[in-house]
Amino acid sequence: MHRILVVNPGSTSTEISLFEDEYEKKSARIVHPVDDLRKYETILDQLPYRSAIVESRMQEWGVGKGDLSAVVGRSALLRKETGTYEVNPRMVDDLKAGKVRIEHAAILGGLLADQVGKRCDAPAFVAHIVFSQLEPLARVSGLPEIERRPAYHIQNIEAIARSAARDIHKKPEDVNLVIAHLEGGMSIAALSGGRVLDSTNALDEGPFTTERSGNLPCAPLVEICYSGKYSKAQVLRMIRGEGGMVAYLGTNRISDVEERLNRGDEKAIFYLEAMCYQIAKDIGAMATVLKGRCDAVILTGKILESKRAVDWIRERVHFIAPVKTYPEQEALAFAQAALGVLRGETKPISY
Repeated sequence: MHRILVVNPGSTSTEISLFEDEYEKKSARIVHPVDDLRKYETILDQLPYRSAIVESRMQEWGVGKGDLSAVVGRSALLRKETGTYEVNPRMVDDLKAGKVRIEHAAILGGLLADQVGKRCDAPAFVAHIVFSQLEPLARVSGLPEIERRPAYHIQNIEAIARSAARDIHKKPEDVNLVIAHLEGGMSIAALSGGRVLDSTNALDEGPFTTERSGNLPCAPLVEICYSGKYSKAQVLRMIRGEGGMVAYLGTNRISDVEERLNRGDEKAIFYLEAMCYQIAKDIGAMATVLKGRCDAVILTGKILESKRAVDWIRERVHFIAPVKTYPEQEALAFAQAALGVLRGETKPISY
């Protein structure tokens, strides 16, 4: 039996899971209050804060030196080869130097895995999957200087696609799906032939989320940028981290929004429905990529904690195809990446 700790840092949360082979035995999702994250100028500055959270949960679970076969983290590597990478000093140095694919909390995945691996005397890995290249038509932005690029929750979307195909008794390459990964970052993707044809960019496109602005009208955004009121860093935080529900309601927790809904808070009701309205619009847009030939619309992610939100989305998109919900499967995908190495089924890639 292999015991694997999975560390998955997200924009506004840190998820930790303890697996015994493919079976998740313990899990925790710690949502970080906006006020806590505002204390840190950069994502790398959050490392001690997040490390203390991981260490505290490991102590609570009784996980220490010699108790793990491996630890695996989320990847933000600039590498074109999919696989399970060993965390080594060069990787740690590059992550700290910002040589990464995207400016996202995923940067911390390899660093946290490295710290845990050293504490527990266990090998540390990151599970790295290269994004499918979007179809040529999907890469056109409207300006020659800007090309639309993929940035979506690849681990969960690909895992959910396999599960959905199995449940409708088809091979993954034979199904057409719209999969909406819905939480602090949102990806809404069209899949056909076993690959992603198009997707909203989770960093700066799509619906607004609990903490991201999503699509914004271009001209007003330019006016904000040149108003002299905000620095570049402040504008980026408005788009990623302090947009969406944070800007409208002052919280990045869907549970807080739900609590306000239950109290009859009209403002919370309005903005949650507005978010679901935008989600449904992008699901409809991705259905056109499939020319309407869609086997299922899949909802996944922490939005499933809000029945009202799921119902609002379902009401608007059920005409496209049956709407199905799947719990997030990212943690399992990470654990399986490490398991493949531990079982000798795959070779780790040296960074």
